[in-house]
Amino acid sequence: MKKLWILNHHSGLDGDRHFELAKELVKQGLEVVVFMSGYSHRGETYLYEKEAAVRKVAEGVHYVWLHTSPAYHGNGAARILNMMDYSRLMKKYEKKFYERFGRPDAVIGSSVHPFAWESAYGIARKCGVPFICEIRDFWPLSFIEIYGWSKYHPICLLFSALERRAYRRADAVVTTMEFGYQYLEQFPYVNRERVFWIPNGYHTDQIDQVLKEGKTKLPEELEQYLSEHWCAVYAGSFVDSERPLDMIDAAAYLKKQGMDQIRFAFIGDGHLRAQMEEKVKKEKLDNVRIFGRIESDQVAAALARAGACMAALKDDRVLNDLGLSLNKLNDYLYSGTPTVFACNSVNVVGESGGGIVTPCSDPTAFAEAILRIYRMTEEERREMGEKGRREIREKYNYALLAKQYLEILNTCADGKGR
Repeated sequence: MKKLWILNHHSGLDGDRHFELAKELVKQGLEVVVFMSGYSHRGETYLYEKEAAVRKVAEGVHYVWLHTSPAYHGNGAARILNMMDYSRLMKKYEKKFYERFGRPDAVIGSSVHPFAWESAYGIARKCGVPFICEIRDFWPLSFIEIYGWSKYHPICLLFSALERRAYRRADAVVTTMEFGYQYLEQFPYVNRERVFWIPNGYHTDQIDQVLKEGKTKLPEELEQYLSEHWCAVYAGSFVDSERPLDMIDAAAYLKKQGMDQIRFAFIGDGHLRAQMEEKVKKEKLDNVRIFGRIESDQVAAALARAGACMAALKDDRVLNDLGLSLNKLNDYLYSGTPTVFACNSVNVVGESGGGIVTPCSDPTAFAEAILRIYRMTEEERREMGEKGRREIREKYNYALLAKQYLEILNTCADGKGR
């Protein structure tokens, strides 16, 4: 196993799952090429104007940005067309990719969308190498559960057909969800022994270095706020699925209880930002501050100074019960700061003991959990935080996950050889 291709429409650089795995796989002797869209889903703009832009982004790691079209906003028909164009461009430049990088020894097709599976399988079949179907979102299940679409919606029918084909064709199925195999059991052609769990990981050594050096600077206002107050901190997207408005309700509850010693810091951005700011202003919540997005190293520094970390999810038992693999929880738990997590499903916060789990959409219970952490002794908070750190170090370290992934790839390659 020398060359690995990864097809992931929404990949990225520092902190992204495949970028971090690729850097570790290079240490195991692989060359990795990641193919992604040049259209930024978050920024809604093109990163490159060329139809296929290539960059060496790390030793042994190349990225290819495909100029998928059309540009889109939200999750309408234009986004589906953009997904389909990804496969068109992979097919168009396939021969040039062989000339540039050589033929791969294995191909990973990673959802967000199933068209990446189609393209990955086509390349793997042509090269006679293993095809790994990686699942980070179950489609069309997510459409049905999150958006309430009928299973007979044309897009659901299409995605369902692509899903079944990918599972049937795959030499191995890798899912980021710990209990994803329970969903896959409905497909008789999916062998349980071919299904593997590789969660989103964390670079523990990198974060240790950042915190040890102590050189990471925070924006001045954020630095001052964290220094002057005991803060419960949220760092992430301001979107409904992450329930930031519920957390603001928890802040309002504590203010009514006269607990002005506890402050709330929300760090990030998203479509709910204006609504959050309006709510804070309307309810005169002087115990809440909202700050802009910061870099990953800065997030680590901010969380290490927090009194508690905050996370919440919309209650979706069908999806959440399959297992959660949230980068945010890796950040939180490894910070050594206790985490309060509103979630009705089994999760790493509860399993590790690195924090307190409360019911979804229950701001009072959430606030009481923060208050409980506030009232702990420093030693109690340290012990709780260390449980979370240990869980991430022992199970979610990217170096460990890369070795596990390589074992899967080599096993599949041996099978192809036979």
